[in-house]
Amino acid sequence: MKRTTILCLGLLLQLSLLAQPKFTLKSANDFFDKGDYYNAIVNYEIYLGIRKPVVSFTPYGQKKIYPVAKSDSAAAADNILATSALVTPPIAYKLAESYRNQYHYLRAEKCYARLLQTSDALHPLARYWYAVCLRCNNKLAEATAQLKTFISENQTDNARVAMGNKELATIGYINKQLGSDQQKQYTLQKLKGNIDQAEGAYAPVFIKDTLVFTSARIVDTVNKYSHTNTHVNHLFANTLTANDSISGKATIISFPSKTAVNEATATFTPDNSQLFFSRSATENGKTTYAIYVSHKEGDARWSEPTRLDDKINKAGSNAIQPSVSADGKYLLFASNRDGGKGGYDIWASPLDLTGHAGEPINLVEINTKEDEEAPYFHVPSKSLVFASKGYDGMGGFDIYAASGDVLSLKAPVNLGYPVNSPKDDLYFFSTSTDSLLKKAYISSDRASDCCLEIFALNKTYIPKQYKHIIVGTVKDCNTGKPITSASIIVSKYKKESGTTSTDEAGNFSIKKAKAVTSITVSKDGYTTTEKATPIYKKPLTQDVVDTVVVCLMPTPVEVPVKVPKTVEQVKDSINISNKPLLVYFDFDKSVVKKEGVVVLNEVVSILKKYPGISLTLDINGYTDALGSDEYNQKLGQSRAESCKAYIVSQGIEASRMVLTSYGKNTPAAANTTANNTDNPEGRALNRRVEIKINASTKK
Repeated sequence: MKRTTILCLGLLLQLSLLAQPKFTLKSANDFFDKGDYYNAIVNYEIYLGIRKPVVSFTPYGQKKIYPVAKSDSAAAADNILATSALVTPPIAYKLAESYRNQYHYLRAEKCYARLLQTSDALHPLARYWYAVCLRCNNKLAEATAQLKTFISENQTDNARVAMGNKELATIGYINKQLGSDQQKQYTLQKLKGNIDQAEGAYAPVFIKDTLVFTSARIVDTVNKYSHTNTHVNHLFANTLTANDSISGKATIISFPSKTAVNEATATFTPDNSQLFFSRSATENGKTTYAIYVSHKEGDARWSEPTRLDDKINKAGSNAIQPSVSADGKYLLFASNRDGGKGGYDIWASPLDLTGHAGEPINLVEINTKEDEEAPYFHVPSKSLVFASKGYDGMGGFDIYAASGDVLSLKAPVNLGYPVNSPKDDLYFFSTSTDSLLKKAYISSDRASDCCLEIFALNKTYIPKQYKHIIVGTVKDCNTGKPITSASIIVSKYKKESGTTSTDEAGNFSIKKAKAVTSITVSKDGYTTTEKATPIYKKPLTQDVVDTVVVCLMPTPVEVPVKVPKTVEQVKDSINISNKPLLVYFDFDKSVVKKEGVVVLNEVVSILKKYPGISLTLDINGYTDALGSDEYNQKLGQSRAESCKAYIVSQGIEASRMVLTSYGKNTPAAANTTANNTDNPEGRALNRRVEIKINASTKK
């Protein structure tokens, strides 16, 4: 019995040892050297005491074991990274690089800061990457200071100075974008509902109301007790409601042969019969990526994926992020194959009617020596959208759009903030049937410590306001010579009229002519002429410039009249003793109408006709009875001022005029009828200015 007990204890001990995950510093370094930054982070954090591994075991049956460490609080982790003696310069550097490559910029910033506290000279780019992390964490002023120090420390290295200056330019671009009014046109929010983006969700595509996306959440595609594919990318589907909210639990898109490899970035042919995606493969310690296709075999079944041929998956290179254009003409993808401009380039492969991909073409108009990834072509707006690190942007991957056909594109344009952010933004998809950004989705880590998340993006488009401009010339009808300083009253539909005048060449222009219906042109010595202008009832679809030519007929030359010698004779000859000249106005307006201009021209003519007589004007303004006494007093004054301004514009001295406002006092007609109802005709006669001419002999 004793022997049996010892044997069982030994067996339990052996099983327990087998179940223990090997979280050691050596393991962390090995993962880092392989470029497996996620597992490097897990092992380093356990070594430093930031995490504790969670392992469950029972002697009666194996339970599911997740070799994933449970993280402590962020504050506790930050304190360890800042103060622990275990964080030596080599560990600080490797952990900083691992965090940065996993887009965990907050932790990366802490580790670079710790590294820079030492005199370690083995990592001269540490300060640069520290500044990049500060920028990603929206600490723009601190990032700028670190970059200036980096540039100062590397004056003899032109490449590093260029790196620093480019990052400074990025910060300048960020500040410009954050201060732009463009963001007022957008709404941006993470998808709502049960999507669980904590472990990443990105590369959204849609089949009607079904959202298909990629995520590295923990699932098991091999068997119940397998742990080989923890945090491996797979394709998932969810139902998305009209308000960008996830409905139900995500389901994995699986294939007959269950694998534990990365499967990401789905795209479908227009009839949804074929699914293209990228899949990883590891051989001799090297991981490569290729594009596969699967065919639909039922409502929820997909065939065993097949690897596309060497035209797409060229030996010695990666092919990733496939995207089929909505018209089914092209398979777009990113690849670091030979023949590109450098890094990852965007390629387009023509698709035949069966979905077979032809020889790919490098999209040289948009590719740079840096990385271009995540292509997407929006057919309605003819826009190719992609992510790039090769153009001026807000940092990391920014989203750009190039207009045109797939094989004939214009220069790309940065879509700006808030489409882009100081962190990584990519994987664009639009469900809009007209404008590119009216209803779109992007992937971004702007709101996450580590991972890409899906955001719904909506832009309110403000229709472009096209201009209607009128340009014209005023000429003498007899001689054809231009008339300078001609006065022009611009009449507008349901708006107050405006005024302008001709220049020395007899020309004039009306910049905002959309509501203009006619112009009335006058000049001393000429007959006043009214001319209709073109009217556009439908919205303009382009800028319009109309040309108008107006000719004025000279007024007949009058035989000089002997000026009367006495004031009484002047008064009698011009018949002004008890009859004022009247100028009428529209309701609640003080703009002189074209009929009033004729009256005012008569006043000007009289004042100029008798130079030997001192003629002055009493200009009195009146209103109807609607409105308060105070308001009408001001309105009457404004009407008198308008008449004075016109007379002065014709060369009459302002000192010859006296203005008085009587408001609604002294009506010329009744404002109401005998039944005490409104009398519009009477009120129209009360909206007036009376001009009396006073004559006296010059001394």
